[in-house]
Amino acid sequence: MDAIGYIESKVFVKVQPSKISGVGVFAIRDIPAHTPLFEPWQGKTGTYPIPEVRLEKLPSLLYRHIKDVFLYGPDFPKNTDTFVTLINGCHWIYTTPYYFINSGFKAANIDKDTKMSIRNIHAGQEILSNYGRYERFTKKDLL
Repeated sequence: MDAIGYIESKVFVKVQPSKISGVGVFAIRDIPAHTPLFEPWQGKTGTYPIPEVRLEKLPSLLYRHIKDVFLYGPDFPKNTDTFVTLINGCHWIYTTPYYFINSGFKAANIDKDTKMSIRNIHAGQEILSNYGRYERFTKKDLL
């Protein structure tokens, strides 16, 4: 899979401020149920030029995210490609994006073990997990 193919099919989220706690992970495109959210880049570590005409076809939140993070090349404006850096074994620009997911308890929309969406998630929604560590115990057991 090439870099733009990875972006088109595997990049679903970004980290941003959360009303729940500190920062959180948010959908930057609609995510169908049963979708793995954090598949790592399996290609070579490197910087890949992505033509603007390809980027413009992406969902608007994903396009804006890319433009917020990555830069044009040294010969801009003659060349309007955006240069995206991907690291083998990392998901998108995050090594461990799951660390930034807040707990949603019963409102969870991702499975903590498989890191897959458990229902449809709309662009802009916060990704929430049910950590399952403390929820297994009653308050009486914890006190």
